[in-house]
Amino acid sequence: MKGHTLIKGFTFLVGACVALPGVTWIFLAASGAVKTDPVAAYVAGAGFLLVASPLLALLFSVRVAKSLLVVVLFAVAFGMLWLAFQPSLPTDHPALVQVAAIAFAITLLARVGLALRHKRSALCT
Repeated sequence: MKGHTLIKGFTFLVGACVALPGVTWIFLAASGAVKTDPVAAYVAGAGFLLVASPLLALLFSVRVAKSLLVVVLFAVAFGMLWLAFQPSLPTDHPALVQVAAIAFAITLLARVGLALRHKRSALCT
């Protein structure tokens, strides 16, 4: 039992270390210190906080941490698809990058769908 508590405490510490740059980026963008592109600073800060949220929630609830992890993975999949098929960039994206983004999104969607289906069928029996 002590090992489990130690792991939860360590993940909380790692989550706090990941959340700190996110809070710093958002604070810097809000204060006006970022002159070139404050929207990118907000997005970077939100990304750090999004990644840190399951690590911080694991200490309190495993179920909430799993749900937050699914949300983070869907956000990563959406970001990969957006970057792979963004038409406004001057460079042409290789087909392998686009196939990898599609494969990750489909695999994640299938995994979550099958987990929900299994959970629903286990409740009925």
